[in-house]
Parts: sequence; structure tokens; C-alpha cells
Amino acid sequence: MNRIGRREACRLGAASALAMTGLGAGTGTVVGSPEASTDGRIVFIYDDSWREDWTDTFPVHRDEGVPACCAAVVDYVDTSWGLLPEHLREMEAEGWEIMSHTASHVAVGNLYLTEPAEPDDDRLSLDGSFLGDHDGDEIVISDGDRTVENVIAGGDRDDTGISLDLAEPVGEAFDAGTAFARFADDRIREEVVGSKEALEEMGVTVDGFVSPFGRSDGLVDDLVQDHYAAFANRGGNGLNAIEGLDSHALGRSSIDGQSVSEAEIERFYDDVAAGDYLGIVVGHSQFDETTPERVRFAIREANARNLEIVTLREALKDLDAWPAAGDESTEGAVDEGNGTETETTADAAESDGNGSRASGDRIASTVRDNRTPILAGTGAAAAAGLAGTALYRRLEREDDDRL
Repeated sequence: MNRIGRREACRLGAASALAMTGLGAGTGTVVGSPEASTDGRIVFIYDDSWREDWTDTFPVHRDEGVPACCAAVVDYVDTSWGLLPEHLREMEAEGWEIMSHTASHVAVGNLYLTEPAEPDDDRLSLDGSFLGDHDGDEIVISDGDRTVENVIAGGDRDDTGISLDLAEPVGEAFDAGTAFARFADDRIREEVVGSKEALEEMGVTVDGFVSPFGRSDGLVDDLVQDHYAAFANRGGNGLNAIEGLDSHALGRSSIDGQSVSEAEIERFYDDVAAGDYLGIVVGHSQFDETTPERVRFAIREANARNLEIVTLREALKDLDAWPAAGDESTEGAVDEGNGTETETTADAAESDGNGSRASGDRIASTVRDNRTPILAGTGAAAAAGLAGTALYRRLEREDDDRL
């Protein structure tokens, strides 16, 4: 894939999640004066570990004197177009936090059936197309009570929806909405747990996880809670309430130039400052519109509202939301950021898991991604959420080169 092709592919792949996660639910509260007081904080996360994180975005944060987080994809690191291991180490040494964004940037969460499946069916209708490009890979189909194994034999997208072809008939009847398909357990573990181990072998500490495409239901959720201190995009609108903050149920909000306007970023910051939230924002340095100027604007507007810019690890520890050592729900997760423990003792890691919590970033918190939007606001914000849903579905049909 040439340079332009990779950029466009990554834009469309991530846009399928970001279309569900844009901004626009701000209250418009004016908090921008230097005298304004707030306990709100902002965390910047840059997804995918493309080289632009190093050449374009990292220098801006260094100039502005504020840190960020890099959500790295193992297979993208040490390529001609991705970050190098030494980049990750230097970014960490400069105060950045390195997170895992899986081993190969595939959907690790459940993809739900949109039509019932009969035992003789060898094609499933799903609410996402991310599996169809992985011919020959093993998958499971489950409703939480019954689970069958199968192999991917392709897939298709058209005006009628998204389909996944199977090597063999399903063999069981499954209902739409509750039943799902996903990669087999070993593949999910490699993507989630193996990626942490691989990144730490490069000499960095990894405490946080970001799920591709905002897919976070199922086994992935169990594994993240067992092996990571934080799930940075488990669900929510980016305004993470400090009281009762759950490090494994965080949401994000986009700052990407093609997703939101500068005014929408300002309104989001106003909400963070007014409500004393932990605000988490996501950007993609490889997008043409997410320029160094856009990044600098996002940093300076946060500073103008006296919003402290920190890494997620720093925020969680400062807010007493860092998982305690020995917590049963985070057994095996890193304590105090030393990156040394990766083994789990929880039986939950074996679960097929059909988690019920919402997944995704901003515009709308969503139940099972694009099927049931729960809008983060009313009026114009609600309209923006519905528009994001429509864009998501259009991109699902058009994107045949997804990263």
C-alpha cells in the first residue's frame, strides 16, 4: 500500500469509530479566563503509532511543555511508516505514556448479529465488517450460553448490510441482537495481552489499553481488567466524572480536524472545566487535517481554561483511581507502573463474554457500537450523534481497505 493509500485507509478505518465519537454536546459555559478555577484535567491520546506521532505531534507537545499518550499497535512499530522502538522509549523518557492498541489493529470486541442465524446458514449479518477481511481465521459465534467455532470465508458490504461468510454452516440457531461473532480466544489474548508483553519488551511500561474501532464488549473486557490498569475507550462521551472514577470504564472525545471544529473542541473543554471532569481526547497524527497547528490549538485552549494536561496514568493516580495492588478485578495488572506483571489468575479470562456496557468514544455513548445510540446531549448534539451514526454506516459500506 503506498503512502496515500495507507493514510486514506487508516482515516476510513478509524473514522468508523470516530464518527460515533465526535464532539458537540457542550454547554457553551465560558471558562476561558486565566482566573477561572477548575479541578478538571485533560489527557491527550494519539492512536495507531504512525511516524507522524514522532515527526509532527511529539515536537508540538514538547514545545508546549505538556505530555500525551501514544496508543501503539505492535505490528505498526518498526516499519518504514510507523514509530520505531527508540521513538517509544524517548517519548516515554520525555514524560509520555505508552499504551497498547492491540497487536495488529483488528476488532477484538464482539460484533453482533443484525439478523437471526439458522443452523444451515453459512452467512451471518453483523453490525460491523471488521472480520470479513481475515479469510481463514478462526472465530466463535455465541450468545453467552452456547458457543460454536467456525472459520472466516470472506465477507461483503452492500446496501442491505454487512455480511460474514463462514467455512461451514453455523450449526445452531442464534437470535439477532444478543448473539455475536468474534475472533477465537487465543487470537483475542494475543491481541490484548500479547501486545502489552511485546511493547514492554521494547523497553517501555504499558498500563493502558485502547480498543480498535471502539469495540470493547466480551472477552477483551475481561482481559483488559485482568492485565491493565486502565481501559481508555471502554465507553462514554469523554467527560469522565472524577467522583467514583472507574479506570476501566473511560470514554474519549476527538480532536481530529476532519471530525470536529475548533469551536466544538472549545465547548468540550468548557464542559470539562465547568464540571471538574477528567477529559480524555483522541487524535490521529497521520490524518491530513490533524496538523501540528490543530494539535497546538487543542493544547493551548486547554491551558487557557487552566486544565492541567497529564498522562492517563498520572491522572488516575492523582485522583485515587489507580487500581489497588491485589484488587481481584485487576489481578495481574501493573501496580505503580513498573510493567513487570502480566499473568492473570482470574477465571474470567476464559469467558466468552457478551459484556453489556457501552463501547466507543464521543458524539454518543453506544450500546454495541453503531446499533443503539445513546446521545450525549439534546438538540443539536443529538442531531450530531445521528449524523455520526449515518456516517459510520456509510463508511462501513465504502471502506474496503481498513486498517
